[in-house]
Amino acid sequence: MNFKVSSDCVQCEQCVQICQCGSLKLVDSEIKLDSTACIKCGQCFAMCPTGAISMYGNDSSTEQYSSDPLLKAIQERRSIRSFKPEAIPQSKIIELMQVIKYAPSGTNQRNADYVVLSRQTMDTLSPIMTQVLVHTYPKMQSMLEHSKDPCFRGATHVIVAIQKGEILDDAIIALSEFELFAQQNNVGTFWCGFLKYTSAVPAIREVLQLKEGENVAAALAFGWADVKFARPAARQPVNVRFM
Repeated sequence: MNFKVSSDCVQCEQCVQICQCGSLKLVDSEIKLDSTACIKCGQCFAMCPTGAISMYGNDSSTEQYSSDPLLKAIQERRSIRSFKPEAIPQSKIIELMQVIKYAPSGTNQRNADYVVLSRQTMDTLSPIMTQVLVHTYPKMQSMLEHSKDPCFRGATHVIVAIQKGEILDDAIIALSEFELFAQQNNVGTFWCGFLKYTSAVPAIREVLQLKEGENVAAALAFGWADVKFARPAARQPVNVRFM
């Protein structure tokens, strides 16, 4: 990953605060990385106000937002894990979700149903999910130590896409389009893989009121974003083969 912090660092600790796994710490006036805890998400790189962090050989001069509106929207999409406590009005959620009807669908089946979970339902799910994940996900213990809400990260809502039978890609494509549209409305999102991963647990299926043959295809947590990034996250070049 080639993680470095230059002398431009002003020790504001914004990178420490944004790190979801607690892999960064300010020690003796220097930002130190615990590489064993790091998941290489690039949030610290994108957040740093002075551009002091470099990753993968990229720095603030190489990773900048494009002037092209579509590309800029894609670059600005980040996994948000800092949310305002206010819930999004139901009317606004319905407005945002209308973009889903324009998403591609294999043979135009559109066979996914969407359920929006409230914070109350999420609070019911969280301890059940944590109990499962702490035994199966190696970094969960570290996340528990650095967050009161490691499963939902303070998001106020979750969209759960439910499909019957075989899980197709339609719901993931649809939620990807929702994700970009939401971002344009200052609504932050992140893919809630923990919920999908644990959705086979009977207690979670009961809370989600899943019927026989119904399964979670994808889950996207969202809420009013309470963070602003300075630049795109550092990424490695895309590997392309021509045949």
